[in-house]
Amino acid sequence: MGHGWVVARAIAGAFVVAACAPSPAPQSAASPSAPAKPKTLTVGVTTQLQSMGAIAGQSVGGWTTLTELHSAGLITSDVDSPRPTGRLAQNVPSLDDGTISMLPDGRMRAIYRLRHDVTWQDGAPFTAQDLAFSQTLLADKGLPITLRDGAQRIDRVQAIDDFTAAFDFRQPYYLANQLGLRTFWPQPYHLLGDAYERYRATGNADEVVNRPYWTSDYVHLGAFQVSAFDPGEGITLQAYGGFFLGKPKIDTISVRVFRDEATLLASLFAGAVDLFPDPALQGQLASDLRQRWAADGGGTVFSRAGPTYFLSPQWRPGVQREPANLDVRVRQALYQAIDREGLSELVEPAWSLIPPGDPLYEATQDGLRRYPYDPARSRALLQEAGWTAGPDGALVNGSDGRRFHNTLSTVDSGRLWEVAAYADFWRRTGLEVDEVQTPAAQARDLEFRANYPSWEVTSAGEGDAILHRLEGPAASAENRWSGNRGGYAEPATQQLLARYYGSLTDRDQAQAMHDLSERVATELPILITYYDTHYLGVRSAVRALGDIAGGQDASRPYGTYSRNAYLWDLG
Repeated sequence: MGHGWVVARAIAGAFVVAACAPSPAPQSAASPSAPAKPKTLTVGVTTQLQSMGAIAGQSVGGWTTLTELHSAGLITSDVDSPRPTGRLAQNVPSLDDGTISMLPDGRMRAIYRLRHDVTWQDGAPFTAQDLAFSQTLLADKGLPITLRDGAQRIDRVQAIDDFTAAFDFRQPYYLANQLGLRTFWPQPYHLLGDAYERYRATGNADEVVNRPYWTSDYVHLGAFQVSAFDPGEGITLQAYGGFFLGKPKIDTISVRVFRDEATLLASLFAGAVDLFPDPALQGQLASDLRQRWAADGGGTVFSRAGPTYFLSPQWRPGVQREPANLDVRVRQALYQAIDREGLSELVEPAWSLIPPGDPLYEATQDGLRRYPYDPARSRALLQEAGWTAGPDGALVNGSDGRRFHNTLSTVDSGRLWEVAAYADFWRRTGLEVDEVQTPAAQARDLEFRANYPSWEVTSAGEGDAILHRLEGPAASAENRWSGNRGGYAEPATQQLLARYYGSLTDRDQAQAMHDLSERVATELPILITYYDTHYLGVRSAVRALGDIAGGQDASRPYGTYSRNAYLWDLG
């Protein structure tokens, strides 16, 4: 499958998965067996979850990988390849069958034909009217929706009938036929419609946001439904007997929150945790578990292409505590002060906007090689920008005498080593640097997250997910801080992004990506440092993750590694 526009034919992949499931063994009529003992699976994650659904968007600790435990999108990925296949949709829209078309006014239409046997976890039927309502809610800038990638590109969704929905995109969009959960998260009209109308009448977003629907009363379309929700401890999910692909084989999934990766690792060693998603366990600890399980047969640890890590400056002048960070010469200097090749043996230094292995890698290959580790060049650029070393080696501004003081912030406890490494490189250059970890209680506070003082150490998923940190609008009070967290919304870059998202051929998309790469290499709106590897694993006693070849990093628009969790089993 090309990375660009996918002209996909109807693929009933969900039926293929179900058909591959083993048939239950016949029971003897003469000697009926005792009731089967309920099957419980324990999953370990390393970050608290404050809310569910499109309002959550939790990307660290492993939660996003688990979204298809409890929720379902129109599209997911196939069993043995990341090819898109229908989930709530009967098939993938395509140019071949006319379900993708261009409208006379330049808009694009995608027709999604829905399965007729899907119900919400309270038994209510799922229909195209839910999708029309979903677009209205997801696109509402007065609500703190964190996952609205598709909705912001859609003009409207029309329910042609109960099982046919027409998505009209404002312009050609290369993912119009790949609306998985992350791109377009369906919302239940029968549960949220009244609350949304009250919000529209009063202007009070709490009418929607503060409903227990987003926590303990969450209802969606996945194989498992929430039965208990505790941000500090985790969530308990029960098998939904009405799941349209068949009742799950596991009865209960307990997702436990661990305070750190070392504690999770100890529980995996002890057999108290059956499965961990990416990226709950990272780096050396995941490597240690892989060696242990390989030696004693305790389980399997899989490694997959992971996210791109980078530093993002605070682009709002009123928030950025050190204005010098907004000078491109200073960003070049800070970039060349970092030894990407010396960061860690467990990561791959990044020299391109897109990582190796991606179909668009060649369009960006070595675009960042112009910024090698060069402390002397770094100091020269800083001096050119007005910063000279004082008697103690600290950088001092030539105009007002202030010291160069930066803050490195991160939400991910697993990345503290990385923060320390960057801080050390910058201190050697003469900067004063504070290292800050965002408290867990504020990790889901969008306003707090958007107002980091200098630099954020963070990541984006594999492939082109990095582009979302270049995309406007900037997060603000007006959009309830759901826009670009770093505040970057430079017009020329937005035009290049629009070209890329509207490219419907591989050739056009590669050219657009090349031009984006050149823009990033010239302006350095973010400092890309390395590509990581993600790990996920399962104990030998659990039958799960056999479809990993078709799964994708949770930042992709569709197809997480939990997409076929209804087939997971014990024994």
